[in-house]
Amino acid sequence: MKKTYLVPVLGLALFAAGCGNSDNQETEKVEETTTTNDTGLKDDSSMKDDTATNQDQDTVTDNADKDYGFVSLSVEADTADTMDAVDISYDRDNDGTEADYKMNGEQSQGNEAMKMLDAKLDELNLDANTSNDDAIAQVEKVFGIKDTTRLEVEIEFADGTEKEFKK
Repeated sequence: MKKTYLVPVLGLALFAAGCGNSDNQETEKVEETTTTNDTGLKDDSSMKDDTATNQDQDTVTDNADKDYGFVSLSVEADTADTMDAVDISYDRDNDGTEADYKMNGEQSQGNEAMKMLDAKLDELNLDANTSNDDAIAQVEKVFGIKDTTRLEVEIEFADGTEKEFKK
């Protein structure tokens, strides 16, 4: 009866010895990390795909915290020949700053868009009391927008006031 136990025990001992690391090299221990994001939900970093590690194309890193007196600006315009001939957006919030620029056949996002927008946004002098006609005239002048059949400007000021100007 002792022989019946000896074979499985001996086999198990040989198996365990074979599984050992004979080179005496340390093996790396891979750890899964879990963090909590702003929403309070767990974020399993081992589940992230490549897109989560890449920044959005419209994300701005240069001058991202610059104060123009407003935190969001959208300019959309149509001409007689082209729908959406102008589509400009700037948005700064707690998640970061984003910018898009489409005008005169040029299109860019992120830092490239901000290179085109920075001086123009600085030049705008709009506030909650600016009249519709003054705001439209200023946007047309600053951005060089001409011959529009439709021009819409949406803006959110730093104090949270939102305004919409239309032509």
